[in-house]
Amino acid sequence: MNGVQSNEQALAGLRIVEFTAGMAGPWVGRYMAYCGAEVIRVESQSRPDVVRLYVPPRTPEMGTQPELSPWFTDWNAGKRFVALDLTSAKAVELCKQLVAVSDVVVENYSSGIMEKLGLGYSALRSVKEDIVMLSTTGYGDSGPCRRYVTWGSNIEALSGLSTLSGFPQRECTMTQYAYPDPSSALHGLFAVMCALDHRRRTGEGQYINLSQLEATVSVIGDVMMEQLANGREPSRIGNASRRAAPHGCYRCKGEDRWCTVAVFTEDEWQSLCEVLGRPEWLGDPKFSSLDARLKNSAELDRMLEEWTIEREDYDVMAELQTAGIAAGVVQNTEDRMYRDRHLAERGFFEEIDHLQKGKVVADGIPLGLTGTPGSSWRTGAAVGQDNDYVFGELLGLSAEEIEEYVAAGAIERPPTAS
Repeated sequence: MNGVQSNEQALAGLRIVEFTAGMAGPWVGRYMAYCGAEVIRVESQSRPDVVRLYVPPRTPEMGTQPELSPWFTDWNAGKRFVALDLTSAKAVELCKQLVAVSDVVVENYSSGIMEKLGLGYSALRSVKEDIVMLSTTGYGDSGPCRRYVTWGSNIEALSGLSTLSGFPQRECTMTQYAYPDPSSALHGLFAVMCALDHRRRTGEGQYINLSQLEATVSVIGDVMMEQLANGREPSRIGNASRRAAPHGCYRCKGEDRWCTVAVFTEDEWQSLCEVLGRPEWLGDPKFSSLDARLKNSAELDRMLEEWTIEREDYDVMAELQTAGIAAGVVQNTEDRMYRDRHLAERGFFEEIDHLQKGKVVADGIPLGLTGTPGSSWRTGAAVGQDNDYVFGELLGLSAEEIEEYVAAGAIERPPTAS
């Protein structure tokens, strides 16, 4: 482990090799690296990952900046990076040598690519019998759609999330966030840890085949059950709820400031009326029960917003929460960074050493391991940043041997190298 991570971290001593791109695969290694595992990501100069194509929006004249992407830090901090041309047989052989001294392989290339490269599970198992391998693709490695390439938006639509998103008077919408990626990554991380526990007890490795479509469908299981139970398709309800009223997002004082409010019980309804100074609502037949409030929710929403729009969003949240009512400011990124006292007190944001910028602040990894707290030791690495360490120190190649692999086109030098 060459002393970079603390031996007190939960996954110290584990080594993971990544053949990944985007978010779904890299997030698995990101979490493990945070917990002390040594994660080595295999990349190529000729086939850069989407996060390596970053152009700073405020200074586009700088052009592509592969080390400066905030996505790169979010998904890849704490890892090591080697550059190999996997179309080269010599590069594939180096990958096998690396797997032979590792514990886990994570890949999220299109289905069948690893086998085509000669790096499928059977090939890797021949060099490391107890290897744990996670393959996470859009549809898994079987079924009629297994060869199709996907992005988060494809899976979001197919899973049914799009039919649930948006307001009832509008057509279905996209969330504009690749929810299938983090969902499948967390499923994959859990599966890897289960497989490692199985290996600890039995000495056996295993292959994990994860379908991102299945992982996404599983998170809306209650909707599937509603269809099975009632025989009807659930409709879009926007910010409303079938079990609470008022339940929505209410405009507050200032430009584009909002606060959500949710009232489920009669006690909460009584507290809301007291906070708003509207005791007469308690005796109004239109609001006398949950069923009545649901039926008249549009009028109730309008009346509640007459109160919230005259107040600051954080004041609305504090006053309602003090009264035992669920309420939350609709925070933007500036709010979370500078105004969220709770995140600040818990030390959620992490300051990470950046090889190009000195220090950067990133979202924290919310694992909450108090006995073995994690950390991200570095970010901003170039493609191939750790070639010399991995191929020289870890695999034991001499400088002359490394240069032979470079000359053969197997190892790609970092772009800053002469």
